[in-house]
Amino acid sequence: MYTIFFAILWLIVSITAQNSTILYSEYPWLRLPPTPQLPLPNNGQYAAINGIQIWYIIYGPSTATPLLFIHGGFANSNYWGLQVQQLKSVYRCILMDSRGQGRSTISSTGISYDLMASDVIALLDYLGIQKTHLVGWSDGAIIGLNIAMKYQNRLNSLFAFAANYIPSGAKDTSISPVFMAYLQRSQSEYESMNPLNDYPSLHNNMTIMWATTPNWTQQDFGKIDQNLPVWIVDADHEEAIYLEQPDTMTTWIPQSGELIIPRTSHFAFIQIPDSFTTYVNRFLIEADCFTCNSTASGRSSTNKIFSSLLLFCLFTPIFFFYMKFS
Repeated sequence: MYTIFFAILWLIVSITAQNSTILYSEYPWLRLPPTPQLPLPNNGQYAAINGIQIWYIIYGPSTATPLLFIHGGFANSNYWGLQVQQLKSVYRCILMDSRGQGRSTISSTGISYDLMASDVIALLDYLGIQKTHLVGWSDGAIIGLNIAMKYQNRLNSLFAFAANYIPSGAKDTSISPVFMAYLQRSQSEYESMNPLNDYPSLHNNMTIMWATTPNWTQQDFGKIDQNLPVWIVDADHEEAIYLEQPDTMTTWIPQSGELIIPRTSHFAFIQIPDSFTTYVNRFLIEADCFTCNSTASGRSSTNKIFSSLLLFCLFTPIFFFYMKFS
């Protein structure tokens, strides 16, 4: 009897301690704050593309520069709620639930990074958007890199948070109480919002994809336009990705910057949302300056060529006149 009592007591204490660590730890990287809510009005819509229904929502002025947010695996667009709340007055913020996740459906073709990248391009075409800034988290960052490699003329910039470029670059997340709590939460969210509601199928698709892709080399990263502003971003207490991954990707993208956010983990955007949004905003401002500088550099070169031709036209007759009468 006493053995059963103490076993139950230990279980209660254990669960309480784990929840306490996840919600109330003094260390930000050991917290999993509540999933944010999207700003009101929450008038999401569906786009029929690639044989599936992609759920999306747009905030901000219709004339503003597009800014696309892509969530991580098993998640949904709500996770970007705190960033959108701060950026929607300046940018046309577009959020989409990736295929089979959140409120979006799936087809017999399954889930892959190539398919999800093609879904993004199809949604942009559906919305009449030629180019956009892209902020991606985890799978969303991998999708962003995929687009940068294969659809070079569709991005204005890429902020890639917590991506890996090979399967072995991902850690065993089963030993992380924070990540396991996230998986449990995201399953509950999926079951409450997905119209198909087939979590076993989703889990099977996702785990196969994670175990086998992406498989990129330095040659693949060489396909990224060197005029595309890129930040490779991660967290110093990252529980899902080895930090060698962002280090290597940064060396393979010559123009990229690397940011390792201190005292955070794979969920930095909800652990320190204000700081994370500040980093995103700073990147977007620098990206615009990067583009302006590239354009200015091109104009400067053109101006130099024009000036040289003008001088040639002016002084060539003078030179021949001098030679004739000297």
